[in-house]
Amino acid sequence: MAVTQLTQRQNKIIQLLKEESPMTGETLATKLNISLATIRADLRLLTTIGILDARPKVGYAYQGENLLQMDSQKFFQTTIAAILLPPTEIKLTTSMEEAVTKLFLADVGSLYVLDDDGALVGLISRKDLLRASFTNRDTTLPASIVMTRMPNVITVTADTSIIAASKLLLKHNVDSLPVVQNAGDTHVIGKITKNRIFKYLIETLVP
Repeated sequence: MAVTQLTQRQNKIIQLLKEESPMTGETLATKLNISLATIRADLRLLTTIGILDARPKVGYAYQGENLLQMDSQKFFQTTIAAILLPPTEIKLTTSMEEAVTKLFLADVGSLYVLDDDGALVGLISRKDLLRASFTNRDTTLPASIVMTRMPNVITVTADTSIIAASKLLLKHNVDSLPVVQNAGDTHVIGKITKNRIFKYLIETLVP
């Protein structure tokens, strides 16, 4: 068994809390010169694996790195093929109104836009549709006018490791990544999300 491999920032958080605990998320973010939104994922991970203790109205406290260990090789090198989710897709001609309805009925953060041949041509996020609702009241327009177009959509393959997919999600600050059959392919076979990876982490740590 090996202790979870942590990032440089996560190790810095631990060091700060070793020196002074408890400390609020806002204080930690200030000391690291980053936003609170950026540090939240790190704090959630460190709390989940037992290194930090989250204390309501007080902040975070260091409680030890050996309280909970996990097989980092198993977790971080597992491929996303084991935890893929089905994609939520729409057509190029799908209207804004239909897209919003599908987004909320499916309770997802993004929609994948396909052409008539079933190829991925773009991605629409909740933020895209919300922004569009403020600038354009015509809900009959195709939702594809606000999509992020290929090749600007980041995709991964099923044999991508969980750690590699996690880094891409954080780096590009996106809710999900389309999973394609092969590198450079446009046929979507699934998706991987931040929440799915976090759920897998919990399932791995808690019997």
